[in-house]
Amino acid sequence: MSQTIRLITGLIVIIALVFMGYYLGKNNGANAVRSQVIENYSFVRQIAELGALEVNGVTNFKSTNLANDGSISDRLKKLFLEQTVHLSLPYTAKYGVDLQDSSLKITRQDSILLIELPRPKLLSFELRLDKLDASSRAGWLSSSSPDLYTDFQKQLYAESRAQLASNGTYLAQTEAGIIALLKSYFKVTGFGVVCQFTPPTTTVQLPKG
Repeated sequence: MSQTIRLITGLIVIIALVFMGYYLGKNNGANAVRSQVIENYSFVRQIAELGALEVNGVTNFKSTNLANDGSISDRLKKLFLEQTVHLSLPYTAKYGVDLQDSSLKITRQDSILLIELPRPKLLSFELRLDKLDASSRAGWLSSSSPDLYTDFQKQLYAESRAQLASNGTYLAQTEAGIIALLKSYFKVTGFGVVCQFTPPTTTVQLPKG
């Protein structure tokens, strides 16, 4: 009877050791994977780049030599010398972060990760010239240069790009999208994420985790 008890006890101890070894090995493996993910800057960079914002719209440009003030001289100019051009073009703009190794920093404090990124900016801007809608009006004595539309297209591109590059709404949306994406990815690892875009407007304090 005592031999049977010793046998059962021995089996229980062996089974417990096997489960303990499996559990410790699994936890150590998971911790190793977590550390590799956290320290992999390339992985974090790819996630941040996925948060790029694409905006599609239509931009307009108008140029005229008329004052449209109702004066006699303006009416005569409209009849003989008017030169008015209107352009309408669809565009695609892409916002995101321009990441390099030197512009990405990851600091770990307990279960919180502080990820420092450069501020989002306009990365690309494309005018759909194949969708150009152009119209013009010219007075009887007005002559148009063959390069007129080309010059106006260049001016339209420069002005529209400058406006979109400083569009605070799109830049804020890009920041919010990148933050949400990083938090979502790191949530499965058990880490909280605090993002700071540099140069910062305020100092970010890490919560205790």
